[in-house]
Amino acid sequence: MKLMAKTTQQRDSYWLFFTLLLLWPTLCQSAESQDPAPQMSLQVAEPKSNGVLTLDTALQMALDNNPNIIQARQRINAQQAVWRQQMAAYYPSINVNNFYRTGTEVNTTSSISTTGAFDTYSSQVNVNMILYNFGKREGTVQAAKETVDATAFNYTATLNSVVLSVKQAYYGYLQAQAIVKVNQDTVDERQLVVNQTQGFFDVGTRAKIDVVRAQANLYSAQADLITAQNAMQVAWVVLKNAIGVRYLPLQPLVEDLSTPTIRPSYGLDEAREIAYANRPELKSFEAQKRAQDQTIAAARRGHLPDIIFDSNYRRANVGNNTATFLGHTFRLDAFPLKPGWQVQVSLSIPIFDGFRTTNRVQESLSTYYVISAQAEQQRQQVALDVESSYLNLLAISERLKANRAAADAAKENLDLASGRYQVGVGSIIELTDAQNLYTTSETTYVRTVYDYRIADAFFQRAIGR
Repeated sequence: MKLMAKTTQQRDSYWLFFTLLLLWPTLCQSAESQDPAPQMSLQVAEPKSNGVLTLDTALQMALDNNPNIIQARQRINAQQAVWRQQMAAYYPSINVNNFYRTGTEVNTTSSISTTGAFDTYSSQVNVNMILYNFGKREGTVQAAKETVDATAFNYTATLNSVVLSVKQAYYGYLQAQAIVKVNQDTVDERQLVVNQTQGFFDVGTRAKIDVVRAQANLYSAQADLITAQNAMQVAWVVLKNAIGVRYLPLQPLVEDLSTPTIRPSYGLDEAREIAYANRPELKSFEAQKRAQDQTIAAARRGHLPDIIFDSNYRRANVGNNTATFLGHTFRLDAFPLKPGWQVQVSLSIPIFDGFRTTNRVQESLSTYYVISAQAEQQRQQVALDVESSYLNLLAISERLKANRAAADAAKENLDLASGRYQVGVGSIIELTDAQNLYTTSETTYVRTVYDYRIADAFFQRAIGR
């Protein structure tokens, strides 16, 4: 009775161990489901500038919220995960196999025979590891590492593009705001002319046509003001989109009242060399070429053998309904399970794989040539960006000086025409022409100022700064 109780206890313990092994993946999955991965927050960072949106604040908000930057950052995380997957080749793989099988069989040996249904229980731990594969593992890991670097440079390129977009939208809004101010001043001045002309008409010093002409000029200026105000609202929408925040309340921006630098501080050849050294797109292609070099080397080593270590430890047994031994029939039990182990070191030598390795090498070489051609194309694009932005910056700097002089002259002309009209010497046509000339000149100058700042932003991005 004690022996039967002990056998039953052993059977229950083995069943418990076997059940836990079967349920272990499910338990792990349940534990993971109770601790979900943190979700990325896309909440808007409130600007800490007393309700005034500075350029630095707008750029920081873009770095935190722009979807393009978030995508580029997650691509780095994904590629780092790929690199860590390749690093797994340096570690052993361990797995547990469990199975239960039942069936019928007749087994006859020289000393024992079994018949009828039988149950088989088995639990086995396997350990597998690559000891050495002649650099294939190292090449694959290094290729993944270089790809991480290339992805990081792509992130920098994306960041530079977003910064450029924010600067362009920020200066675009300031430009639209300044144009609204010019048009508002024009409306106020033409309203004053209407009042003066009406007074002159009331005392009989001016004709009715002057009043009508002044009113028509006022209405035209009001229409231009409405157009400018709408353009400013559109510019705010563009700025919100560049920052990457859909619900950003309208707030004042800090005007850049500094005098723009008239010319770049270095020449075209120096700017081109700076771009070649700094542009992240070129650095990305260099990292991709290094990664592809490692991929080619790993593919060529596919013809070399692998040294692999395998081992396992198991506990298994078979239980039959009946067994006959020396004329005696008795019942067999599957428990306790019997232990066993095995250790093996193998040398796998590839002889022929249907030219798979040869074609893999050819594919890697062709991909390298594609990357090299793309790198050269990007280098030419960088040169084009630098040269076009540099020349554009120089042209706008010359226009800036000319437009400033034109605006000053138009303002003096307007003052003279206004004085002549007030003393009754000038005509309404002369005054209207002076007003139109000043509005056009001042608007052109404002556009040129912010066009220069935008062009400078393009130039800084072109040289990789």
